[in-house]
Amino acid sequence: MNAPVPHFGRIAMLAALVAAAGCSGPDEPPAAPPPSTPPAASGAGAAAPDLLVDEKARTVCVPATVVEQGQYLELKGAIEYVLVAKGGKRYETLFETERSAADIHEALARIGLGRGVPATADDLPRGQRVNLLVEYPSGGRTVRRRVGDFLLDQTTGRSVPPGPWIYTGSSEAVDPDTGRPMLAASLTQSIVGLHAADSSSLVQNPRPESRQENVYRANVQALPPPGTAVRLVFERAVASVPAGVRRVHVFVSGRVQGVGFRAFTQHSAATLGLAGFVRNLDDGRVEAVVEGPAEKVGELLKLIERGPRAARVDKLDTADEPAEGAFETFEVWY
Repeated sequence: MNAPVPHFGRIAMLAALVAAAGCSGPDEPPAAPPPSTPPAASGAGAAAPDLLVDEKARTVCVPATVVEQGQYLELKGAIEYVLVAKGGKRYETLFETERSAADIHEALARIGLGRGVPATADDLPRGQRVNLLVEYPSGGRTVRRRVGDFLLDQTTGRSVPPGPWIYTGSSEAVDPDTGRPMLAASLTQSIVGLHAADSSSLVQNPRPESRQENVYRANVQALPPPGTAVRLVFERAVASVPAGVRRVHVFVSGRVQGVGFRAFTQHSAATLGLAGFVRNLDDGRVEAVVEGPAEKVGELLKLIERGPRAARVDKLDTADEPAEGAFETFEVWY
């Protein structure tokens, strides 16, 4: 099923959130984190700069540096990433960080970002929305700008318009040493990708042109000088929602796969006018997130607890979460 193109028109309401996000107050130097804030550094003796995690504000600030552009003439200035970690494709990115993809993945989980669905040849990425900002020093002040200000669409010559990015949490890969499943981003060190082809990126570009190759280049007129220390701010994007909207995260255990449980849930949710998603998990459970009027959400939970005729629900775990207005329809995710 083709995913709908993210609805950027109604995301204008996020502008105030974007303006307020960041690692520090306006025109102030970045503050030192509390001792308990950063996740542990990767590897024995690692001393990479701290990640700043603010669970209340739902932001993660990643230290990085500006990468010199035009290192390979054959690329003709094209780039495919906003951010990579050490060992990633630094020759086609704007920024590079010393923190690993695993560190950043862990930090983003702490602000409530969960796994989505990476882009495919046919579908744009699906998942929770993230605002991306860049903070850096300039003229004795801390400047804060959208990531899109540093990107130019080569077909239009314009910067990337406002709108959230999509957190998919990376695809999975096989550890070449152990043969076990692992985070693909830990192999590629791709953090924020511009091209839909790299499903390993933790955060993906949801814009339709992301299916094209070499569509973006750096806005070198706006980009700080190479080597400038910056912080990339990842903010969990939350739209304003009407009063009375409820969001519930559901996990269903029992005989719930291969019995039409996802189709049953999708049909029931659509009938009730609810939005969200349902999918199978590798451990045999079914996961769903549902948003809508509280009374209708309660009705769906009763239906899920019973399930379709061939199912057997042994356990229903539910957790209420802040409503985000993140979904247009109710989908089956694969």
